Amino acid sequence: MTLRRSMLLAVAALTAAALLVVSATAVLALRAYLLDRTDDQLAAAARLARSRTALLPLDPAQRGEAVRQVVSVTEYVIEIRGTGSDTLRVMSGTPLPARPLMDQARLDDPDPQTVAGYRAVVVRDSQFTVLAALSLRPVNDTVRRLLMVAGGTSLGVLLLLMLFAEIVVARRLRPLNALASAATDLADGRLERRVPEPPRAERTEVGRLTLAINGMLSRIRQALAAREQSEQRMRDFVADASHELRTPLTSVRGYLQLVRTGVVDLRDRPDVLGRLEEETARMGSMVDSLLYLARLDASPPAGHTPVDLAALVRDAVADAAAVEPERPLSVEAPGELVVTGDAEGLRRVMANLLANVRAHTSAGTAAHARVVPGERDVRVEVTDEGPGMDAEAAAHAFERFWRAGTARSAAEGAGLGLAIVAEVVRGHGGGVGIDGSTVWFTLSRDS
Repeated sequence: MTLRRSMLLAVAALTAAALLVVSATAVLALRAYLLDRTDDQLAAAARLARSRTALLPLDPAQRGEAVRQVVSVTEYVIEIRGTGSDTLRVMSGTPLPARPLMDQARLDDPDPQTVAGYRAVVVRDSQFTVLAALSLRPVNDTVRRLLMVAGGTSLGVLLLLMLFAEIVVARRLRPLNALASAATDLADGRLERRVPEPPRAERTEVGRLTLAINGMLSRIRQALAAREQSEQRMRDFVADASHELRTPLTSVRGYLQLVRTGVVDLRDRPDVLGRLEEETARMGSMVDSLLYLARLDASPPAGHTPVDLAALVRDAVADAAAVEPERPLSVEAPGELVVTGDAEGLRRVMANLLANVRAHTSAGTAAHARVVPGERDVRVEVTDEGPGMDAEAAAHAFERFWRAGTARSAAEGAGLGLAIVAEVVRGHGGGVGIDGSTVWFTLSRDS
Protein backbone atom coordinates (compact mmCIF):
# COMPACT_ATOMS: atom_id res chain seq x y z
CA MET A 1 0.00 0.00 0.00
CA THR A 2 1.34 3.42 -0.91
CA LEU A 3 2.01 6.09 1.67
CA ARG A 4 -0.61 8.31 0.09
CA ARG A 5 -3.35 5.70 0.33
CA SER A 6 -2.40 4.68 3.86
CA MET A 7 -2.50 8.31 4.99
CA LEU A 8 -5.91 8.86 3.39
CA LEU A 9 -7.28 5.69 4.97
CA ALA A 10 -5.87 6.70 8.35
CA VAL A 11 -7.44 10.16 8.07
CA ALA A 12 -10.76 8.62 7.00
CA ALA A 13 -10.74 6.11 9.86
CA LEU A 14 -9.88 8.70 12.50
CA THR A 15 -12.44 11.16 11.14
CA ALA A 16 -15.16 8.52 10.97
CA ALA A 17 -14.37 7.42 14.53
CA ALA A 18 -14.47 11.02 15.76
CA LEU A 19 -17.78 11.74 13.99
CA LEU A 20 -19.26 8.50 15.34
CA VAL A 21 -18.27 9.41 18.89
CA VAL A 22 -19.64 12.94 18.53
CA SER A 23 -22.92 11.74 16.99
CA ALA A 24 -23.39 8.98 19.57
CA THR A 25 -22.64 11.40 22.39
CA ALA A 26 -25.14 13.93 21.02
CA VAL A 27 -27.86 11.31 20.54
CA LEU A 28 -27.39 9.77 23.97
CA ALA A 29 -27.24 13.18 25.63
CA LEU A 30 -30.44 14.30 23.87
CA ARG A 31 -32.27 11.09 24.78
CA ALA A 32 -31.18 11.39 28.41
CA TYR A 33 -32.33 15.01 28.45
CA LEU A 34 -35.73 14.18 26.95
CA LEU A 35 -36.19 11.29 29.39
CA ASP A 36 -35.34 13.55 32.31
CA ARG A 37 -37.93 16.09 31.20
CA THR A 38 -40.49 13.31 30.68
CA ASP A 39 -39.75 11.93 34.15
CA ASP A 40 -40.22 15.35 35.70
CA GLN A 41 -43.55 15.83 33.89
CA LEU A 42 -44.75 12.36 34.89
CA ALA A 43 -43.83 12.90 38.52
CA ALA A 44 -45.80 16.18 38.57
CA ALA A 45 -48.80 14.62 36.80
CA ALA A 46 -48.82 11.62 39.15
CA ARG A 47 -48.74 13.83 42.22
CA LEU A 48 -51.53 15.95 40.81
CA ALA A 49 -53.66 12.89 40.01
CA ARG A 50 -52.95 11.44 43.44
CA SER A 51 -54.01 14.64 45.17
CA ARG A 52 -57.36 14.61 43.38
CA THR A 53 -58.28 11.02 44.07
CA ALA A 54 -59.83 12.14 47.35
CA LEU A 55 -62.59 13.74 45.28
CA LEU A 56 -63.60 10.44 43.72
CA PRO A 57 -66.92 8.87 44.90
CA LEU A 58 -66.68 5.85 47.14
CA ASP A 59 -68.96 3.81 44.86
CA PRO A 60 -66.73 2.12 42.27
CA ALA A 61 -69.57 2.11 39.75
CA GLN A 62 -69.61 5.90 39.71
CA ARG A 63 -65.85 6.43 39.40
CA GLY A 64 -65.61 6.03 35.64
CA GLU A 65 -67.04 9.38 34.68
CA ALA A 66 -65.78 10.99 37.84
CA VAL A 67 -62.17 10.18 36.99
CA ARG A 68 -62.35 12.23 33.80
CA GLN A 69 -63.76 15.19 35.70
CA VAL A 70 -61.37 14.94 38.62
CA VAL A 71 -58.19 14.28 36.67
CA SER A 72 -57.56 16.86 33.95
CA VAL A 73 -55.25 15.20 31.44
CA THR A 74 -54.21 15.63 27.85
CA GLU A 75 -51.41 13.45 26.46
CA TYR A 76 -50.96 11.46 29.67
CA VAL A 77 -52.22 7.96 30.35
CA ILE A 78 -53.64 7.85 33.89
CA GLU A 79 -54.51 4.58 35.59
CA ILE A 80 -56.11 4.49 39.06
CA ARG A 81 -56.68 1.39 41.10
CA GLY A 82 -58.38 1.26 44.50
CA THR A 83 -58.03 -1.47 47.08
CA GLY A 84 -59.51 -4.63 45.61
CA SER A 85 -61.12 -2.79 42.69
CA ASP A 86 -60.56 -2.78 38.96
CA THR A 87 -58.16 -0.43 37.23
CA LEU A 88 -59.68 2.78 35.88
CA ARG A 89 -57.91 4.28 32.89
CA VAL A 90 -58.23 7.70 31.32
CA MET A 91 -57.66 7.78 27.56
CA SER A 92 -55.17 10.35 26.26
CA GLY A 93 -54.76 11.77 22.79
CA THR A 94 -53.39 8.41 21.68
CA PRO A 95 -55.15 5.05 21.97
CA LEU A 96 -54.70 3.31 25.30
CA PRO A 97 -52.50 0.23 25.38
CA ALA A 98 -54.41 -3.01 25.10
CA ARG A 99 -53.21 -4.22 28.46
CA PRO A 100 -53.22 -2.00 31.55
CA LEU A 101 -49.76 -0.66 32.32
CA MET A 102 -50.29 -1.40 36.02
CA ASP A 103 -50.33 -5.09 35.19
CA GLN A 104 -46.85 -4.76 33.68
CA ALA A 105 -45.23 -2.14 35.91
CA ARG A 106 -43.41 -2.56 39.21
CA LEU A 107 -45.99 -0.98 41.56
CA ASP A 108 -43.64 -0.92 44.53
CA ASP A 109 -40.95 1.06 42.61
CA PRO A 110 -41.41 4.85 42.96
CA ASP A 111 -38.72 5.62 40.34
CA PRO A 112 -39.60 6.27 36.68
CA GLN A 113 -39.66 3.10 34.60
CA THR A 114 -40.21 2.07 31.00
CA VAL A 115 -43.25 -0.13 30.42
CA ALA A 116 -44.43 -1.37 26.99
CA GLY A 117 -43.12 1.70 25.14
CA TYR A 118 -44.29 4.13 27.82
CA ARG A 119 -42.46 6.03 30.51
CA ALA A 120 -44.40 5.58 33.73
CA VAL A 121 -44.38 6.78 37.36
CA VAL A 122 -46.34 5.00 40.13
CA VAL A 123 -47.70 6.81 43.23
CA ARG A 124 -49.43 4.87 46.05
CA ASP A 125 -51.26 5.53 49.32
CA SER A 126 -53.55 3.48 51.57
CA GLN A 127 -56.58 3.71 49.24
CA PHE A 128 -55.37 4.26 45.67
CA THR A 129 -52.51 3.42 43.37
CA VAL A 130 -52.02 5.99 40.58
CA LEU A 131 -49.88 5.43 37.42
CA ALA A 132 -49.06 8.31 35.10
CA ALA A 133 -47.42 7.47 31.78
CA LEU A 134 -46.29 9.14 28.57
CA SER A 135 -45.59 7.45 25.28
CA LEU A 136 -41.92 7.31 24.30
CA ARG A 137 -42.74 7.64 20.62
CA PRO A 138 -42.07 11.42 20.49
CA VAL A 139 -38.74 10.91 22.27
CA ASN A 140 -37.80 8.06 19.95
CA ASP A 141 -38.88 10.05 16.89
CA THR A 142 -36.79 13.03 17.99
CA VAL A 143 -33.77 10.84 18.69
CA ARG A 144 -34.21 9.04 15.40
CA ARG A 145 -34.40 12.31 13.49
CA LEU A 146 -31.29 13.61 15.22
CA LEU A 147 -29.54 10.36 14.39
CA MET A 148 -30.47 10.70 10.71
CA VAL A 149 -29.38 14.33 10.61
CA ALA A 150 -26.10 13.54 12.40
CA GLY A 151 -25.44 10.57 10.13
CA GLY A 152 -26.08 12.55 6.95
CA THR A 153 -24.04 15.49 8.18
CA SER A 154 -21.19 13.23 9.28
CA LEU A 155 -21.16 11.50 5.91
CA GLY A 156 -21.04 14.84 4.10
CA VAL A 157 -18.27 16.10 6.39
CA LEU A 158 -16.33 12.88 5.88
CA LEU A 159 -16.57 13.16 2.08
CA LEU A 160 -15.52 16.82 2.10
CA LEU A 161 -12.66 16.07 4.49
CA MET A 162 -11.47 13.19 2.33
CA LEU A 163 -11.49 15.44 -0.74
CA PHE A 164 -9.56 18.11 1.13
CA ALA A 165 -7.16 15.50 2.53
CA GLU A 166 -6.59 14.11 -0.97
CA ILE A 167 -5.57 17.57 -2.18
CA VAL A 168 -3.38 18.34 0.84
CA VAL A 169 -1.70 14.93 0.91
CA ALA A 170 -1.03 15.03 -2.83
CA ARG A 171 0.52 18.46 -2.45
CA ARG A 172 2.58 17.52 0.58
CA LEU A 173 3.79 14.27 -0.97
CA ARG A 174 4.93 15.98 -4.15
CA PRO A 175 8.45 16.58 -2.73
CA LEU A 176 8.63 12.91 -1.69
CA ASN A 177 7.73 11.88 -5.23
CA ALA A 178 10.51 14.15 -6.44
CA LEU A 179 12.88 12.49 -3.98
CA ALA A 180 11.86 9.05 -5.24
CA SER A 181 12.42 10.19 -8.82
CA ALA A 182 15.84 11.59 -7.87
CA ALA A 183 16.76 8.31 -6.17
CA THR A 184 15.74 6.44 -9.32
CA ASP A 185 17.87 8.74 -11.45
CA LEU A 186 20.76 8.25 -9.03
CA ALA A 187 20.42 4.48 -9.37
CA ASP A 188 20.50 4.96 -13.15
CA GLY A 189 23.76 6.91 -12.87
CA ARG A 190 22.42 10.45 -13.44
CA LEU A 191 24.31 12.09 -10.59
CA GLU A 192 23.67 15.63 -11.82
CA ARG A 193 19.99 15.39 -10.85
CA ARG A 194 18.87 17.54 -7.92
CA VAL A 195 15.56 17.71 -6.07
CA PRO A 196 13.80 21.11 -6.20
CA GLU A 197 13.94 22.63 -2.74
CA PRO A 198 10.62 23.91 -1.36
CA PRO A 199 10.41 27.42 0.14
CA ARG A 200 11.77 27.60 3.70
CA ALA A 201 12.94 24.01 3.38
CA GLU A 202 14.73 24.03 6.73
CA ARG A 203 11.39 24.46 8.56
CA THR A 204 9.72 21.26 7.34
CA GLU A 205 10.64 17.60 7.59
CA VAL A 206 10.34 17.05 3.84
CA GLY A 207 12.35 20.20 3.21
CA ARG A 208 15.14 19.05 5.52
CA LEU A 209 15.07 15.64 3.85
CA THR A 210 15.34 17.38 0.45
CA LEU A 211 18.36 19.36 1.64
CA ALA A 212 19.94 16.19 3.02
CA ILE A 213 19.32 14.28 -0.23
CA ASN A 214 20.75 17.10 -2.37
CA GLY A 215 23.76 17.33 -0.06
CA MET A 216 24.24 13.58 -0.25
CA LEU A 217 24.02 13.64 -4.05
CA SER A 218 26.59 16.44 -4.20
CA ARG A 219 28.95 14.58 -1.88
CA ILE A 220 28.51 11.34 -3.84
CA ARG A 221 29.24 13.13 -7.08
CA GLN A 222 32.28 14.81 -5.55
CA ALA A 223 33.47 11.50 -4.12
CA LEU A 224 33.06 9.75 -7.47
CA ALA A 225 34.81 12.61 -9.24
CA ALA A 226 37.61 12.48 -6.68
CA ARG A 227 37.88 8.72 -7.11
CA GLU A 228 37.96 9.07 -10.88
CA GLN A 229 40.58 11.79 -10.57
CA SER A 230 42.59 9.61 -8.18
CA GLU A 231 42.37 6.65 -10.54
CA GLN A 232 43.41 8.80 -13.47
CA ARG A 233 46.23 10.22 -11.39
CA MET A 234 47.34 6.71 -10.49
CA ARG A 235 47.24 5.63 -14.14
CA ASP A 236 49.29 8.68 -15.12
CA PHE A 237 51.65 8.01 -12.24
CA VAL A 238 52.21 4.41 -13.27
CA ALA A 239 52.64 5.41 -16.92
CA ASP A 240 55.13 8.15 -16.01
CA ALA A 241 57.02 5.86 -13.63
CA SER A 242 57.23 3.17 -16.31
CA HIS A 243 58.47 5.73 -18.80
CA GLU A 244 61.08 7.13 -16.41
CA LEU A 245 62.36 3.71 -15.39
CA ARG A 246 62.55 2.50 -18.97
CA THR A 247 65.59 4.64 -19.84
CA PRO A 248 67.94 3.49 -17.04
CA LEU A 249 66.72 -0.08 -17.39
CA THR A 250 67.43 0.04 -21.11
CA SER A 251 70.90 1.42 -20.44
CA VAL A 252 71.69 -1.23 -17.84
CA ARG A 253 70.36 -4.00 -20.09
CA GLY A 254 72.36 -2.70 -23.03
CA TYR A 255 75.63 -2.47 -21.14
CA LEU A 256 75.15 -5.93 -19.63
CA GLN A 257 74.43 -7.37 -23.06
CA LEU A 258 77.56 -5.77 -24.43
CA VAL A 259 79.60 -7.21 -21.57
CA ARG A 260 78.01 -10.65 -21.91
CA THR A 261 78.62 -10.89 -25.65
CA GLY A 262 82.19 -9.72 -25.25
CA VAL A 263 81.75 -6.57 -27.33
CA VAL A 264 83.00 -4.54 -24.37
CA ASP A 265 85.96 -5.70 -22.33
CA LEU A 266 85.78 -4.40 -18.79
CA ARG A 267 89.59 -4.31 -18.67
CA ASP A 268 89.61 -1.88 -21.57
CA ARG A 269 86.40 -0.06 -20.56
CA PRO A 270 86.26 0.21 -16.77
CA ASP A 271 83.93 3.22 -17.19
CA VAL A 272 81.11 0.79 -18.12
CA LEU A 273 80.86 -0.33 -14.50
CA GLY A 274 80.67 3.30 -13.44
CA ARG A 275 77.81 3.89 -15.89
CA LEU A 276 76.02 0.81 -14.56
CA GLU A 277 76.41 2.08 -11.00
CA GLU A 278 75.09 5.53 -11.99
CA GLU A 279 72.01 4.11 -13.71
CA THR A 280 71.23 1.72 -10.88
CA ALA A 281 71.68 4.56 -8.36
CA ARG A 282 69.32 6.68 -10.44
CA MET A 283 66.75 3.90 -10.47
CA GLY A 284 67.16 3.35 -6.74
CA SER A 285 66.63 7.06 -6.01
CA MET A 286 63.56 7.12 -8.27
CA VAL A 287 62.08 4.03 -6.64
CA ASP A 288 62.65 5.50 -3.17
CA SER A 289 60.89 8.70 -4.23
CA LEU A 290 58.02 6.73 -5.76
CA LEU A 291 57.58 4.68 -2.59
CA TYR A 292 57.60 7.82 -0.47
CA LEU A 293 54.96 9.45 -2.69
CA ALA A 294 52.87 6.28 -2.51
CA ARG A 295 52.97 6.43 1.29
CA LEU A 296 51.94 10.08 1.19
CA ASP A 297 49.05 9.24 -1.12
CA ALA A 298 47.91 6.47 1.18
CA SER A 299 47.86 8.66 4.29
CA PRO A 300 49.16 12.07 5.40
CA PRO A 301 52.21 12.25 7.66
CA ALA A 302 51.30 10.48 10.90
CA GLY A 303 53.97 11.76 13.24
CA HIS A 304 52.85 15.22 14.37
CA THR A 305 55.15 16.30 17.18
CA PRO A 306 56.68 19.65 18.21
CA VAL A 307 59.45 20.53 15.74
CA ASP A 308 61.90 23.44 15.97
CA LEU A 309 61.59 24.60 12.36
CA ALA A 310 64.32 27.21 12.67
CA ALA A 311 66.87 24.63 13.85
CA LEU A 312 65.69 22.19 11.15
CA VAL A 313 66.31 24.78 8.40
CA ARG A 314 69.76 25.64 9.75
CA ASP A 315 70.70 21.94 9.86
CA ALA A 316 69.47 21.43 6.28
CA VAL A 317 71.58 24.36 5.03
CA ALA A 318 74.60 23.00 6.91
CA ASP A 319 74.13 19.58 5.29
CA ALA A 320 73.86 21.18 1.84
CA ALA A 321 77.03 23.18 2.47
CA ALA A 322 78.86 19.97 3.40
CA VAL A 323 77.74 18.35 0.13
CA GLU A 324 78.74 21.36 -2.01
CA PRO A 325 81.29 23.48 -0.07
CA GLU A 326 81.99 25.81 -2.98
CA ARG A 327 78.39 27.11 -3.14
CA PRO A 328 77.68 30.19 -0.97
CA LEU A 329 74.74 29.31 1.30
CA SER A 330 73.21 31.51 3.98
CA VAL A 331 70.28 31.22 6.37
CA GLU A 332 68.05 33.74 8.14
CA ALA A 333 65.94 32.31 10.96
CA PRO A 334 64.93 33.15 14.52
CA GLY A 335 66.63 31.41 17.42
CA GLU A 336 63.67 29.04 17.92
CA LEU A 337 60.38 28.52 16.12
CA VAL A 338 58.34 25.51 17.16
CA VAL A 339 55.59 24.08 14.96
CA THR A 340 53.67 20.82 15.09
CA GLY A 341 54.48 18.42 12.28
CA ASP A 342 56.42 15.43 10.96
CA ALA A 343 60.09 16.16 11.52
CA GLU A 344 61.33 13.56 9.00
CA GLY A 345 58.99 14.84 6.30
CA LEU A 346 59.99 18.48 6.88
CA ARG A 347 63.69 17.53 6.71
CA ARG A 348 63.00 15.88 3.35
CA VAL A 349 61.24 19.03 2.17
CA MET A 350 64.27 21.22 2.95
CA ALA A 351 66.66 18.64 1.52
CA ASN A 352 64.69 18.51 -1.75
CA LEU A 353 64.51 22.31 -2.03
CA LEU A 354 68.26 22.67 -1.56
CA ALA A 355 68.91 19.72 -3.92
CA ASN A 356 66.70 21.51 -6.46
CA VAL A 357 69.05 24.49 -6.22
CA ARG A 358 72.07 22.26 -6.86
CA ALA A 359 70.34 20.52 -9.77
CA HIS A 360 69.15 23.61 -11.61
CA THR A 361 71.86 26.21 -11.03
CA SER A 362 75.51 26.18 -11.90
CA ALA A 363 78.17 25.52 -9.27
CA GLY A 364 79.01 28.57 -7.19
CA THR A 365 75.56 30.14 -7.51
CA ALA A 366 74.60 31.57 -4.14
CA ALA A 367 71.40 30.52 -2.34
CA HIS A 368 69.63 31.83 0.74
CA ALA A 369 67.14 30.14 3.12
CA ARG A 370 64.82 32.29 5.19
CA VAL A 371 62.27 31.55 7.92
CA VAL A 372 59.60 34.26 8.32
CA PRO A 373 57.30 33.81 11.34
CA GLY A 374 53.77 35.21 11.25
CA GLU A 375 50.88 35.45 13.72
CA ARG A 376 49.17 32.24 12.57
CA ASP A 377 51.62 30.63 10.17
CA VAL A 378 55.29 30.54 9.24
CA ARG A 379 56.79 30.95 5.76
CA VAL A 380 60.00 29.26 4.63
CA GLU A 381 61.74 30.54 1.48
CA VAL A 382 64.67 29.15 -0.51
CA THR A 383 66.05 31.66 -3.01
CA ASP A 384 68.93 31.28 -5.45
CA GLU A 385 70.61 33.75 -7.81
CA GLY A 386 69.77 31.74 -10.89
CA PRO A 387 67.52 32.87 -13.77
CA GLY A 388 64.34 31.83 -11.97
CA MET A 389 61.16 30.27 -13.36
CA ASP A 390 58.45 31.95 -15.39
CA ALA A 391 54.75 31.80 -14.41
CA GLU A 392 53.90 29.07 -16.92
CA ALA A 393 56.65 26.78 -15.67
CA ALA A 394 55.83 27.58 -12.02
CA ALA A 395 52.26 26.38 -12.58
CA HIS A 396 53.58 22.87 -13.41
CA ALA A 397 56.64 22.74 -11.19
CA PHE A 398 55.00 20.66 -8.45
CA GLU A 399 53.59 18.04 -10.82
CA ARG A 400 55.13 14.60 -10.76
CA PHE A 401 57.78 13.83 -13.39
CA TRP A 402 57.66 17.39 -14.68
CA ARG A 403 61.03 18.90 -15.53
CA ALA A 404 61.94 22.50 -16.13
CA GLY A 405 63.29 23.56 -19.49
CA THR A 406 66.73 24.87 -20.15
CA ALA A 407 65.98 28.09 -18.31
CA ARG A 408 67.13 26.64 -14.96
CA SER A 409 68.95 23.79 -16.03
CA ALA A 410 72.12 22.02 -15.50
CA ALA A 411 71.46 18.41 -14.61
CA GLU A 412 68.26 16.52 -15.30
CA GLY A 413 66.45 14.76 -12.45
CA ALA A 414 63.42 12.53 -12.21
CA GLY A 415 60.99 15.38 -11.61
CA LEU A 416 59.81 14.12 -8.20
CA GLY A 417 61.58 16.44 -5.76
CA LEU A 418 59.10 19.33 -5.81
CA ALA A 419 56.19 16.87 -6.03
CA ILE A 420 57.32 15.37 -2.71
CA VAL A 421 57.64 18.88 -1.26
CA ALA A 422 54.06 19.72 -2.28
CA GLU A 423 52.60 16.46 -0.90
CA VAL A 424 54.37 16.76 2.47
CA VAL A 425 53.38 20.41 2.93
CA ARG A 426 49.76 19.73 1.93
CA GLY A 427 49.74 16.87 4.42
CA HIS A 428 50.58 19.48 7.08
CA GLY A 429 47.76 21.73 5.90
CA GLY A 430 50.11 24.28 4.34
CA GLY A 431 50.72 25.72 0.88
CA VAL A 432 53.56 25.89 -1.64
CA GLY A 433 54.51 28.18 -4.48
CA ILE A 434 57.23 29.60 -6.71
CA ASP A 435 57.95 33.29 -7.28
CA GLY A 436 60.73 33.61 -9.85
CA SER A 437 63.82 32.10 -8.26
CA THR A 438 62.16 31.67 -4.82
CA VAL A 439 60.48 28.46 -3.79
CA TRP A 440 58.39 28.85 -0.61
CA PHE A 441 56.05 26.93 1.62
CA THR A 442 53.89 27.84 4.61
CA LEU A 443 52.92 25.91 7.73
CA SER A 444 50.34 26.68 10.36
CA ARG A 445 51.81 27.48 13.77
CA ASP A 446 48.76 25.78 15.41
CA SER A 447 48.76 22.59 13.30
